Amino acid sequence: MKKLLLGLAGLCVLLVAILAANTARLSPANTAPSVAPVAVTVDSAGAIARLAAAVKFPTVSFEEGTQPPDSAVFRALHEHLRTSFPLVHAKLTRETVAGLSLLYTWRGSDTTLAPVVLMGHIDVVPVIPGTESQWTQPPFSGAVADGYIWGRGTLDDKVSVLAVLEGAEGALRAGFQPKRTIYFAFGHDEEVGGSGARALKAELLKRGIKPPALVLDEGGAIMPGVVVGAAGTVALIGASEKGFLSLQLTVKGAGGHSSAPPPHTAIGRLATAITKLEASPFPLVLDGPTKALMERLRGGMPYIQRMALSNLWLFGPMVAKSMAAKPAGAAMLRTTTAVTIVNGGVKTNVLPIEAKATVNFRIRPGESIESVSAYVKRVIADTGVTVEPVGFKTEPSKVSDASGRGFAAVEKSVREIFAEPGLIVTPYLVTGGTDARIWSDVSSQTFRFLAAPMTADALTRAHGTNERVSLGGYITAVRFYERLLRNTDGL
Repeated sequence: MKKLLLGLAGLCVLLVAILAANTARLSPANTAPSVAPVAVTVDSAGAIARLAAAVKFPTVSFEEGTQPPDSAVFRALHEHLRTSFPLVHAKLTRETVAGLSLLYTWRGSDTTLAPVVLMGHIDVVPVIPGTESQWTQPPFSGAVADGYIWGRGTLDDKVSVLAVLEGAEGALRAGFQPKRTIYFAFGHDEEVGGSGARALKAELLKRGIKPPALVLDEGGAIMPGVVVGAAGTVALIGASEKGFLSLQLTVKGAGGHSSAPPPHTAIGRLATAITKLEASPFPLVLDGPTKALMERLRGGMPYIQRMALSNLWLFGPMVAKSMAAKPAGAAMLRTTTAVTIVNGGVKTNVLPIEAKATVNFRIRPGESIESVSAYVKRVIADTGVTVEPVGFKTEPSKVSDASGRGFAAVEKSVREIFAEPGLIVTPYLVTGGTDARIWSDVSSQTFRFLAAPMTADALTRAHGTNERVSLGGYITAVRFYERLLRNTDGL
C-alpha cells in the first residue's frame, strides 16, 4: 500500500510539473511582433461627413420575395461615392456588376502577382416597423451627435465600404501605387444571401485572376478584452464563419372539433419535437479558430486560467463548459439551434390540420448541412414530423490559415495604427454570416475584420435599434485601410 501511495504521489507531482511547464512554455503565445506605430493623416471631418451622407440613402434589402430593392436609391449612393472620392474614380476602374454591385480595379505595377480583394456591402436591413420612435436619432439621418455617426450602415456595412474608399483616396493623394492589383468588391444584397458578391467573384474568376493573396471583409472588430476574457484589448479577425440552415418541421393533423381531441394535436406533436431539439443541443467542440482564440488570449489571463488554456489536453472539456455558460461562448463551440417561427391553428375550437415550425441552425466548421439534418431527424425520432430545408442555406466556410502572409499583413496594419500595449490580435470564429464565405474555397487567406474599436454594446446595435459607430472608431478604420493598402506590397 505504501508503494502504491508513493507511486500516486509521484504521478501527481509529475502531472503538476507537466502542467506548470506547459503553462510557462505556452503562455507567451500572444507575444506581439515588433511593429512601429505609423502616423496616418486623415481628413477626419470630411470622412465623417461622407459616411454620414452615405447613411442617408436607404439602400434596404427586404426579405426575399417581399419587395425588390429601390434601384434608384442604390444608384444615387453610387453617384455619392463617385463625387466623394474623385481620385479613386480617376485612377481606378469602376464597374457595375449584377445590376447594383460595384467592382473597383486598382491595377498593380506587377500584374503577375496574386491580387488582393477588399470587400464590403452597400445594402442594409430594414428598420422594424413601429420601432422608429425608439431611435435616439432617425435611422437614415446620418446624424453626427454625441460622438457618434448614427443610422443604418454605420456598423453593417457602409462603414467598411466608405473606410476602404477613404483609405484609397488618402493613399492616392500621397502618390501610392500598389505592386499587386487590388480589387474593391462591394455587394448590393449581402443581407439577403449575397447574389451580388457571388457575381463579383464569378466575374473576377472569369478574368482568370490567381487565388488572392488576401481577401478581407467585415466580421471582426477591436474589442475590449473583458468581452472575450482577457485583460487588454483584442483584435478579433474572423478566420472562418458558421454555416446557415433553416429546417421546417411540419405535422399534419386530421382536424375536427376541439371537443373530441386526439391525445396529441398537430401543434402538440410539433411542440414535442421542438422540446426534444432544445433538450438535445449539439455537442460542444473546442477546436479550430475558437481554440486558436483561447490560446492567444491565455497570456493575458490570471495564472489558473492560463494553466487551463495551456493544457487543453486535460482541461478542454472544463474550458468548453465554462465558455458555454454564456450564449455568445456557446455559439463559438457548437452548432446552435434556434426556433424562430411557429404557425398552426385558425380558431380556438377547431383542431389544427397542420402545424409548422422553422428552426434556424448556425453550423460550426466540422459539421455540414447533411450532418445537421440527420441529427435533427434522429433527435426528433418521429416519422409524423417531416423535416425539410427552407430558404437560404450555406455550408460553414473553410478555416483560413492564420499563420499566412495575409493574416500577418492585417495584424501589422492593426498594430501600426492601434499601438496599445498588450494588444492581442487573434483569429476567431464568426458566428454570423458574411459575403467572405464565397472566397474561402479559393483563398486560404480569407478573413473578416473591421478595424474599429467597439464595445459589447455595439454588438446589440447591428441590425438593431440605434445602430451607430463612434467617430474615433471610424477614423481608426480609415487609418487601418490606408496602411493595409500599403502593406499589400509585402505579401
